[in-house]
Amino acid sequence: MKPLQQFMWGYQEHFQGNVESLAREVFRLIGFEGEPNALLVGLAIPGEDVRNPVCLSPEDGRWTQEMFATLPQAAQLAYEQHPDQNMFYGDPVTMAEKPENLRRRAITDEVRRHLGLDDERFGVRSFCSLAIPYEKYYVVAVLQVPVAQLEIHPTIRYAGAFGENETNFIRICIGLILQEAANELLKPWPQPGRMLNGDAKLSAAEIVGRAAQSFMRIPFISGDISNWGLFDRVEAVAKLLYEREPGRAGLVLAGPDDPNIHYVMRLAEPVSLGQARWLRKMVEMSKDGAQLIIGYDEVYGIGSVSDVSAPPFVIDLIGPHEWDLKQGETIFLRVRHGAAKLAQEPISAERFRDNAKRIFERITDPAVARMNNILRLLAGLKRGSLIIFAADATAEAERLRGQGTRIVPSAITLELLERATAIDGAILADPSGVCHAIGVILDGEANDDCTPSRGSRFNSAVRYVGDGSAQRLAFVISDDATLDVVPLLRPQIDRDHVLAAIEELEAADLDNFHKCRKFLDSHRFYIDQDQCDRINAALDRIEEGPKAVGQIWFSTTRFAPNPAMNAGYFLSTDEERRRNRT
Repeated sequence: MKPLQQFMWGYQEHFQGNVESLAREVFRLIGFEGEPNALLVGLAIPGEDVRNPVCLSPEDGRWTQEMFATLPQAAQLAYEQHPDQNMFYGDPVTMAEKPENLRRRAITDEVRRHLGLDDERFGVRSFCSLAIPYEKYYVVAVLQVPVAQLEIHPTIRYAGAFGENETNFIRICIGLILQEAANELLKPWPQPGRMLNGDAKLSAAEIVGRAAQSFMRIPFISGDISNWGLFDRVEAVAKLLYEREPGRAGLVLAGPDDPNIHYVMRLAEPVSLGQARWLRKMVEMSKDGAQLIIGYDEVYGIGSVSDVSAPPFVIDLIGPHEWDLKQGETIFLRVRHGAAKLAQEPISAERFRDNAKRIFERITDPAVARMNNILRLLAGLKRGSLIIFAADATAEAERLRGQGTRIVPSAITLELLERATAIDGAILADPSGVCHAIGVILDGEANDDCTPSRGSRFNSAVRYVGDGSAQRLAFVISDDATLDVVPLLRPQIDRDHVLAAIEELEAADLDNFHKCRKFLDSHRFYIDQDQCDRINAALDRIEEGPKAVGQIWFSTTRFAPNPAMNAGYFLSTDEERRRNRT
């Protein structure tokens, strides 16, 4: 086993990998598409005899010692000039801890600053844990996240107890992941990274749950920061039925005397939000444009919000055990059966365009734009529905005339969608957005993409559309407001990136194959039979090679080609040049 050149402790690489794996699983659970990269930065504790004043893990990543050449001096200067050096505390324990706390904060700030150029170059943002002394180093855990994906999700600005703040659900999740890493470094046993799991560690699901609790403690009401937590109280109401029906209403977060609130009915005495059953009855009365007016702890009455006021934060109960936190049309958090997720578009505009153009060979940009607008209109109806775009829509409307209603070809409008989705069956349209039939019962053979975990509407679309080779595309809105695009083709990638990773694996050994193995493992879909054979042969050689006593490694599942893969999933040379330019 190749010895560590930048040694902090024996399990540092395993610990770094665990942090990255935890972040990846949290992101998967909440629906965040960005790929995280984890890094450990260690700065020698003053007075310790060490080989390297700064250590990085992993050693073979894109981060270099040169990036942190000035970190020791900069961290010391930042500590000496920290603005809180002149802060004095009446508590002697806090005063005694101040120098160490300031040093750790100064180190964290300087690590973040030294990563600034790397952030700008690679389009990422570095989030850093508080520096924790471990063995002979102050260790900072870093998560780098793509800025493009971060900026998709809006933030909330609010005034807290210590000034202005800005956050959102993904940032809170990242903060808790880094806090979990810092907590691991604080434990004297076992060494961080030695154990893969344990009861003392938080799982990804537990981190998501805690993040949702934390998010719902944001002071949503202007001028009132006393929000001690709304998540559990909203969950209790969302679960309850009233005469076997779920609640559907808006809970407006506002002060009791907010001048922008018009009360239809104001309670003489506010009632605690903790009285879930009573609150569920109030929800039943909050219909036909009226909403429940609540604070952090109490219900004030039923009313409406002025049309000219700034939109307040609203908890939108949308179905059985389902709710959103929103402001105006912006949704910040979605909770389905207790599981919190990010609110996001089902598909980005760029990926939608790419998907449509790969399915429909001759589709024009205006047609893609119309199709995208139809998707937004359909989602806005908030009811279960299904629309099929088919290149052969005219012929299919005729073939399926006994299983649907043909109409005179008509451009799809909001009114058409409202009327056509009021009945069962699919809407059948051509790629230019012209409807040919409504209420269509689709046919098709079952395939591997059908799943019993989804409803009949989704599986019907999957059977009819297939893999996209028939030039058909479906939008499926489930009853729980889930939106699916079928098929949603995997992104195109550069073939040369796959070939380069295979060549790197073939030249690697057990000490340095992790980066290329990780890339190939996450791109299995794109690998053909010949490439699978090369990869498997390289893995056999690496894993059967000599190992040091006590060395730990993970066996990789061998590769096999995916039958759905074809050359269309690789970028053409011209397309690659175009994307590189943009």
